[in-house]
Amino acid sequence: MLVSLKINNIAIIEESEIQFRNGLNILTGETGAGKSIIIDALNFVLGARADKGLIKNGKDFAKVEGVFEVDVSNQNIIDFCESVGIECEDTIIITRFLNAQGKNEIRVNGALVTLGMLKNLTSCLVDIYGQHEHQALLDVKSHLRFLDLVNNSNINDLKMQLKDKLENLKIIEKNIKELGGDEQERSRLIDILRFQIEEIENAKLYENEEEELIEKKNVLSNAEKLYNRLNESNYALYDSEESVQSNLKRTINSLQQITSISEKYEDLCNRLNNVKYEIEDISAEISDALNSLTFSESEINEIEERFDLIKNLKRKYGSNINAILEYAETSKKKLESLENCAEEIEKLEAEKIKLTKEIFDICEKLTFQRRENAHILEKEIMKELVELGMKNATFKVGFDGDYTISDILDKVQSSGADNVEFLFSANLGEPVKSLNKIISGGEMSRFMLAFKCVLNTLDYSKTFVFDEIDAGIGGAVGVVLAKKMAKISKNNQVICITHLPQIASFANIHFKIQKFEDENKTVTSVKVLNTEERILELARMLGGDENAMIAKEHAKELLESAESYKKQIML
Repeated sequence: MLVSLKINNIAIIEESEIQFRNGLNILTGETGAGKSIIIDALNFVLGARADKGLIKNGKDFAKVEGVFEVDVSNQNIIDFCESVGIECEDTIIITRFLNAQGKNEIRVNGALVTLGMLKNLTSCLVDIYGQHEHQALLDVKSHLRFLDLVNNSNINDLKMQLKDKLENLKIIEKNIKELGGDEQERSRLIDILRFQIEEIENAKLYENEEEELIEKKNVLSNAEKLYNRLNESNYALYDSEESVQSNLKRTINSLQQITSISEKYEDLCNRLNNVKYEIEDISAEISDALNSLTFSESEINEIEERFDLIKNLKRKYGSNINAILEYAETSKKKLESLENCAEEIEKLEAEKIKLTKEIFDICEKLTFQRRENAHILEKEIMKELVELGMKNATFKVGFDGDYTISDILDKVQSSGADNVEFLFSANLGEPVKSLNKIISGGEMSRFMLAFKCVLNTLDYSKTFVFDEIDAGIGGAVGVVLAKKMAKISKNNQVICITHLPQIASFANIHFKIQKFEDENKTVTSVKVLNTEERILELARMLGGDENAMIAKEHAKELLESAESYKKQIML
């Protein structure tokens, strides 16, 4: 429930704090006093879009703080607290700040959150039903869920059965897909695998081929340079008169003539002989390289074509030759499996056909039950609408989209294969149309109230806010409306802005919104009324002089009647 709302610099409210209570919280006041500003402030702290025009004139920021008592066992609350890294406590404080530069800051129990995160939280805390609000009932996607609440035990059993069947179907389809799908798909996949394997095998790839091709291309591309440098090297080592070998030979002959003088010269001579043999070997290899060196344009072209082939295969099957070869081996195993799985596929297809029939049967049962529920809902909603002063209104549940066993798998979802939409007409003789295209704000509030009363599906963890739900009604219908809200407020906190004294008389706590001038400024205040003040306020709302004896007596009668009814429903 909403414990308190602290408002700073919103429209004409400079500072105000409202302490709400359990039960029915009523806000009244003269037109223009600022009642709608309270709702604007509440919407702001709940996550509604807001611009700088919300900020009070002459101020540079607006701030609203809402304090909520919550059920710590509520999974939505638990999930939110975990998502923002705060401890799940039974009190949640939401603070939203907006400055004149458009900076928006939102904190939940001190933790910064985004607007989207805030909306996820506050959707669990408050439902606001007002003349300009988009309610859950206006969302066609939610209509099926609401319809299922009429007889939810049977519906839920069927949906659980459907869920199990769909999970089994998913497993079967996964197994079929792993085995190549249906016969046509499997044949197509076999052909693809055969082609891929043949393409890779025909390429005759081998490990390190790319490295060898790169080296070979490098050699061929630099053949002239290689020939010149190898020839120069060979000439320097062997062919010229001043070659390394000639000079080395002369040096050895000179040293041999003095080896008898000292052993060290003999050692030098031996070492030079070893160098001579190494140089002779190097010279021979250079000569062989020269003799084997060739240049062929066609050979370079062949290498380029081979590179293109490998590049194409890498694009299709892997980042390198090893990956391509591994892909081929994997494909061979898969091909073998596909060519020998006809019996398994046939078995799975038979299971799928059987399961499809079971899914279709469950969907038919769901549709039958929903049509029964629709008749009940239509009848009860119409009854409630008449009591709420909408005697010419018509409500229908439209079913859209047939299905057959042949297309059931294309249309079925976890909720079944039905598409429903709530249809409405407020006036006698007018055809029903989509609820979200024809219903007005005031009608929507009463419609939602009727819907809640019929289904008895109130979320007891939420606060319900009704903004001028009494628009266009009065008298006896107002009393009916008040009694329905009183019933709701037995288990839920209800906050209601009203112009009707019949509704205001049922308040558990009555706030009066007043506007006055103070030091050349317009100020709005919120006051909790005591019993005598309530009588005066109800007398004003009844349209007479609030101090007139007749109006005050009528106000007392309204309060006494309301208290008597509230005692009855509390028994």
